[in-house]
Amino acid sequence: MEDPSPQSTTTSTAPESSPSHEEAVSIDKHLDAGVDAVRRHKPWRYYGAVVDKTSQKTTFRVYAPEATCVLLLRAGNGWGEREERLERGEDGTWTITIDEDLTGSEYKYRVQNHHDYLPHPGYDMWRLDPFTFDCVGEGRVWNAVVTDHLKFKWTHKHHTKGREPMSIYELHLGGFCPFGNYRDIATKIVQHCGWLGFTHVQIMPPFQTPLYESWGYLVSLPYCMYHRYGTLDDFKWLVNHLHEHDIGVIVDVPLGFTIKDWDTGIAMFDGTDVYHHHHLSLKGWNDQWNTRVYNHDSQYVRDYLIGILAYMHEECGVDGVRIDAVAAQVYQDYDRGLKSWRKNDWGSFTEEDWRLINGLGGDKHMGAYYLSEAVDLPALKFLRELHQRLLERYPSFFTIAEESRRVFPKLACPIEEGGLGFTYAQDLAEMHRMRRYLHKFTEHRKVEEIEGVLLSSRPEKMISPITTHDEAANGKLRIFSEMGNHLQLIGLAAFMYFRPGVPMVFMGDEFGEEGSFTVGSGDRPVGLDWSKTGPHAQMHQQMLIANFHDLNAILTKEPAFRRQDSSSLDRNGSHNQFKWISFVRWGSDEHSWTSGSELDHKDDLVFVRNENHGHVPANIYVPSEGEWRVIYNSIDERYIGKHDYNQHDPYWTAHSQGRFLYLWLAPFQNIALKRVTPTPTHKGDAHTHQLEDRSGECGPIATPPTVAEGLASGGRGAASTEMDYGRLSALSESDETVRTEG
Repeated sequence: MEDPSPQSTTTSTAPESSPSHEEAVSIDKHLDAGVDAVRRHKPWRYYGAVVDKTSQKTTFRVYAPEATCVLLLRAGNGWGEREERLERGEDGTWTITIDEDLTGSEYKYRVQNHHDYLPHPGYDMWRLDPFTFDCVGEGRVWNAVVTDHLKFKWTHKHHTKGREPMSIYELHLGGFCPFGNYRDIATKIVQHCGWLGFTHVQIMPPFQTPLYESWGYLVSLPYCMYHRYGTLDDFKWLVNHLHEHDIGVIVDVPLGFTIKDWDTGIAMFDGTDVYHHHHLSLKGWNDQWNTRVYNHDSQYVRDYLIGILAYMHEECGVDGVRIDAVAAQVYQDYDRGLKSWRKNDWGSFTEEDWRLINGLGGDKHMGAYYLSEAVDLPALKFLRELHQRLLERYPSFFTIAEESRRVFPKLACPIEEGGLGFTYAQDLAEMHRMRRYLHKFTEHRKVEEIEGVLLSSRPEKMISPITTHDEAANGKLRIFSEMGNHLQLIGLAAFMYFRPGVPMVFMGDEFGEEGSFTVGSGDRPVGLDWSKTGPHAQMHQQMLIANFHDLNAILTKEPAFRRQDSSSLDRNGSHNQFKWISFVRWGSDEHSWTSGSELDHKDDLVFVRNENHGHVPANIYVPSEGEWRVIYNSIDERYIGKHDYNQHDPYWTAHSQGRFLYLWLAPFQNIALKRVTPTPTHKGDAHTHQLEDRSGECGPIATPPTVAEGLASGGRGAASTEMDYGRLSALSESDETVRTEG
C-alpha cells in the first residue's frame, strides 16, 4: 500500500547547468597537469570507454599490466570474429580507438595471459570493464555499456542546505521499494522521508552485484550502478529529485573488499592480483565474508578507490559516503586468529609511521600484542591520503567511518590534528551497549551506564544510530520486536536525537516493522509493509511515526542541534536511586555556566530522561534563571496514548527557583525544555486545552497537531489566543511534598 503522505514541494535550490559534452575527452581541461592528473584524480575520465563527441571517436583503455594480449569484443566486430586488438603502453595500460561514437554499445574485453609463472598457463577470459558505468544482462551474464556520463541534465546536483543539523534515514533500495526503478524509489523516498522530515537518506550500496541477497555489499563493479533498478541516468534522477526536495544523499561504499568472482568482478583481472593482495597471502582474503581485500600498497589501486568517491560526488551528485567496515581495513587481526595474520616488525617502522599512530591516539597493549603490531599501516595511509585529496577538491563532501572497535579515538578528526580526516564516526559498539541496557529490568539499570554512552570525551563528531541494518538482521530482531512495545523506542529516539551526534534510523523501524530485516532473493524480493503507515495502521505505529516527525521538526528548528561535537553538551544532574539523568545542549558557541548574558543562553536546551517505571522527583540545575518551556514531551498522548498522568497540556512553562527546576517526572518520561524570555504575566486559571483533529494535514497519521505546530504557537500542543500554563508540577525544597502550580 502506498504511503499517502503528501509530497514536499520545496524547491529552494537553484538549478544547475549540465556540463558540455566537450568535457568527455580524455584530457580533463579543468586540470592543468593534463593526462597524468586525470588518470590519478579522475580515473573514470581516462580509463574505460571514453567518447570524444567532437571527433566522434571512442577510446577504450584498461589496466592489465601482466596481460599478454587484450581484445575488444562488441557487436561491431562480431564479438571477436573480427579481431580488434588493444595496444599495450609502458605502464601496463591497453588502448584502442574506434572511429565512431559507440554510445549505447555493449562490449567486453578478452584478456589473455600466457606467462609461464601462472600455475595454469593459458589464462584467457572475457572480462567486464572495471570502469563501466552501466551494464545489461541477466543472472550472472552481463555486458558493459558505453555510457555518456555527462548527458544528464541536472537542476539540483548538490544539496545546498549544509550538513548540520542532520538526521539520517538508512534504506536498502529494493527493500524500500521492491518492484520499482530508481525513479519510482526516489518518488517514494520524497513522499515518506520528506514528510517525516529526515534531512538525509543513507543508501546501502547501490553498485552492481551478482548477489541481491548481499544487500549490495558484495560489489563487483564499483563504478556501475546496479542495473536491476535502471541506468546511471536513472540514479542521477534519484539524486536530483531528492535534492530538489531538500533531502541530502549519502551512499554506503565498501572500500576494503570486493567480491571474489572472476566472471562478474575484477578479481584476478589479468590472471594476477591487479587490484588485491596476493590470493595466497594472509592479507589476500577477508575470511568473514569470503571476499578479496584491496591492495592499498598499489598507487593504481589507491587512485581507483579514491576515484570511486570523487566520481560519486562529481558525476553523481552524492553529498557524502559511509565507508563500510573500516575496522576490517585498518586492523589485521579483525575477526582473525593469531595465526591468520602477521605482526608488524617495529624495526621497519619509520618516524612517519609512529607519528601516524600517535596522532590517532597512541599505541596500547591489546592483550597478546600491541596495537602497533596489528594495524595495517598501508590502509591507514590510504585513508589519510583519500581525505587529503577529497578535501582539496571537494570541501563540502563528507565521509562517515563505520568502525566497530573504536580503538583509535581520532579517526574522525582533521588530518592536521592527527586524525585520518573522516567527518563523522559511527560507533556500532555504542548501539550494542544501548540495546543491552534497555533489555535490563528498570530496577537493575544504573544511570552511570547511560552516562558512559552520553559523556564521551572523544574529539570526533559521531553518528548516533537508533537502529541500523546490522541490528535488524543476522539473527537479530528489529528493535520493536525485541522490545515488545513501542514505549521504549519512543524514549530511545528522543534520547538519541537530543544527545550530541547525528541521529539515524533504519527503514521500517520508524513505524514499528517487525521480525528481522530481509530483502528476500533476487527473483522474490521482500519489502516493507507500507500498510503500517497508512490511516488504518495500528495506534502504536501511528504514534511512532508521529514521534519521529516531531523530533525531526525540532531538530531542524533549534540552533542547539547545529553543533554535534561533545563540547555541545554538559551533564547537569542525575540520580541513581530515582534513575533519572539530565543534560544541557548549548545553543551557542559562547556558552558558560557562569555567563549571565541572555544571548549566550537564549537557545539552550535542557533534556531530562526518567528510567523509572514510576513517578520520581528531579531537581535540575539550569544554565540561567527564568522561564523554561517544554518543547518535547514523550508522554504526549500523540506518542503513548491516554494515561491518568498525561491528561493536561504537555507543553507547559515552568519558572526556575534560582538556578533549579523542580520537576515531577512521569514513568519513562523524556522531556526537553528551552529558555523563554521575558517572563509573561500570569493571566489566572489556565483554560482547557483542546486538541484539534488535523489528520488531513498530517498525511497517514490521524493524530492531534504536531509538536512543530505547537512550537509555532508558543510551545503548546495547539494554537491558542492566550498563554496556557497547563499544570506545572514542582517539589518543595524538602522534596517531601509535591505542589502543583497552574
